[in-house]
Amino acid sequence: MMPLVRSAAAGGSWLDTEWGSIALVFLVGLAATLVIVGLYALGIRFLAVGAPDVQVPVGEDPEGPTAVVGDRVHPRPLPATLAGLVCFAGVAAAVVYGIYLVIPLFHGS
Repeated sequence: MMPLVRSAAAGGSWLDTEWGSIALVFLVGLAATLVIVGLYALGIRFLAVGAPDVQVPVGEDPEGPTAVVGDRVHPRPLPATLAGLVCFAGVAAAVVYGIYLVIPLFHGS
């Protein structure tokens, strides 16, 4: 019967772990997370262009009972709306691609 774990003296590394592969997966996951969260935040920011301002007296809490939301003076510019939608489409594409990678049924035989 063969031992499940080779000793370090036998010439193999600890559990034959490929640390380079683990580091690569970590870095790709970190980069994908930063890109997806960044696109989402940027999309929200683009869609907030031209939003009504909260008007409060000086020294008051902007979320308190004295806060008044002003009317929207101008509609949101079309380029800002399109940029926000493109950012959200990028997030949706990343999510769909992640689902594609996880479900083997989509990869064929």
